[in-house]
Amino acid sequence: MQKEIEIKIQLKDKENIVKKLKELGGKKGKSYTQTTYGFFSNNSIEKGIFPRIRQENGSLVFTVKLRKDKKTKYFEREEYSIKIDNLKDAIKILQLFGYDRIRKFTKFREEWSFKRPVKVNVDKLSFGRFIEIEGTKKEIERMVKDLGFQDRERFTKAYLALEDDFAKK
Repeated sequence: MQKEIEIKIQLKDKENIVKKLKELGGKKGKSYTQTTYGFFSNNSIEKGIFPRIRQENGSLVFTVKLRKDKKTKYFEREEYSIKIDNLKDAIKILQLFGYDRIRKFTKFREEWSFKRPVKVNVDKLSFGRFIEIEGTKKEIERMVKDLGFQDRERFTKAYLALEDDFAKK
């Protein structure tokens, strides 16, 4: 099990953020397209159970995220992941467990690493460009300050929920 703590902030200008990340000592890592299948049941959101399958670079990863607290300043989840080798069978298994609603989305991701314990991803989705900052709460706040994003709106939802919110606007 891995504990995930992160926030997302919508970006306006990619080139500006790349420059800032480099100035902060960031090293650009992998860039890739990632397709995510999110699975939902009648009570999965209420229960805080979020299974997904991610496809990237020719591999498949099945993950279940558990939300413990609805009201928080961060996106916090317990995360369990395993590699799988058959997308069609995995989808069928989840449907048999009652996850009968499937949502699929694709994003382009650029990974950035730092000498300090924080991960930054720059993500481009159909509804916008975002920076995702993951680490301890202290490191997240430090990166937000270093980027000058203290007054920017934070998002603490998964991208599928954000897509719904942006569609309503």
